[in-house]
Amino acid sequence: MEIAEQVRSGERQAVDIVDEAIVRIEADNSELACVVIPLFERARQRAIECDTTTAFAGVPMLLKDAGEQLADTPMWVGTQGLRRADHISTTTTPLAARFEELGAVIVGKSACPELSASSTTEPAGFEPTRNPWDLSRSAGGSSGGSAAAVAAGLVPIAHGSDGTGSLRFPAALCGVVTLKPSRGRILSNAAAGSRDPLGLWTQFVIVRDVRDLIAMFTHLSLDGVAAPVKEPVASLRIGFVDSDPIIGLDVDPACADAVRNVATVLTDAGHHVEPSFPAAFSSLFDPFWRSMSTIGPWVRASQVDWVAAQLGRPCQTGDLSEIMLEAAEQGRAIADADVEAALSVVASAMAPVADWWDNDHDVLVSPVALEPAWTLGEDAQTKTGMFAAPFSFTGQPAIVIPGGWTNDGRPVGVQLVGRTGSDELLLNLGLDLQARFGWVHKHPIIT
Repeated sequence: MEIAEQVRSGERQAVDIVDEAIVRIEADNSELACVVIPLFERARQRAIECDTTTAFAGVPMLLKDAGEQLADTPMWVGTQGLRRADHISTTTTPLAARFEELGAVIVGKSACPELSASSTTEPAGFEPTRNPWDLSRSAGGSSGGSAAAVAAGLVPIAHGSDGTGSLRFPAALCGVVTLKPSRGRILSNAAAGSRDPLGLWTQFVIVRDVRDLIAMFTHLSLDGVAAPVKEPVASLRIGFVDSDPIIGLDVDPACADAVRNVATVLTDAGHHVEPSFPAAFSSLFDPFWRSMSTIGPWVRASQVDWVAAQLGRPCQTGDLSEIMLEAAEQGRAIADADVEAALSVVASAMAPVADWWDNDHDVLVSPVALEPAWTLGEDAQTKTGMFAAPFSFTGQPAIVIPGGWTNDGRPVGVQLVGRTGSDELLLNLGLDLQARFGWVHKHPIIT
């Protein structure tokens, strides 16, 4: 990253870079509501003490206020109860520690929905996080604060996490890039208190420039894989889908156009591109919906119980939303055998999806959501669809890039999915597409 190179060379001081990020946050956060917990004094001190030999020396970043923790700093996870109680983390989680070992300076914590349980960042009792391209619209979720901050240029990099689209939705809505890594490639844990027996949650970062994704992936990868070669990818077998074969809902024309736009560019780059998608998509919705009606409340119960443990008392109205409290109550009544059965059904239904890559193709291009950034206050569940969720269950990597723009200037993200373990291939492909699309040169004007 250029900032770290400047610090390592002595051209710039880390504390000056961090101070500039703080000024940007102070200027724009009142409108964006993307930084929920400023950590400015802590950040200044860490910048003063910065090891200038590290890979991300002096680079200001945000930590999503969800599963990752920093000892002796507030942690609210989008809940009114933890905020009012001034809840403070007592430990630093391994990934957060690794970011700081690499020299990154955490200047604050980014906003997320209540317990990371929504695809829009509008937790009750908090200001909604606004999309910097249009302040009346959602930044997505659950890593919405991180995506909005990076899109607006407040920080060059921000941490996020993804259960069934929580990195990918906000990246798509805010015109930035991210990678949901293959399961097991990056240190990961679930959102605070969340049960995750199927290993859905993954952690990574949101950035503007794929080169920064590559750099961070190289240093966070658990298997010691060398940095991806920064060269155009050789001819690939690529399928694309511009409609919704899973639920059958309408896909906004801008989202369909963005997929076809990326498909055309990939064809021009020499890849074999055709309309194609996993046949298993057509039989996913019913088992998924039935199973998640059991698994969802069961997970909510564990999250609410975690909040109660932090508060030292049972949760009550005002600590969490009524919807969350009711879901948790429902989840506590579900028998263990019913949970096990539901987990088995959804895992079995999702497993055949990956066969498409094993047999025929290298990459799938698809929408990320059914619509570009929607108006704040709308039901986000009706806007996202199921393009993202299957690959959390299969553990496959997926990169999201800006593939187009609406007529009124909103970005439209496109998802490219590879077989498990092909993270480097997707990063290289993203780098090639970045050179062809040039999205790093487009910036929102916040008014």
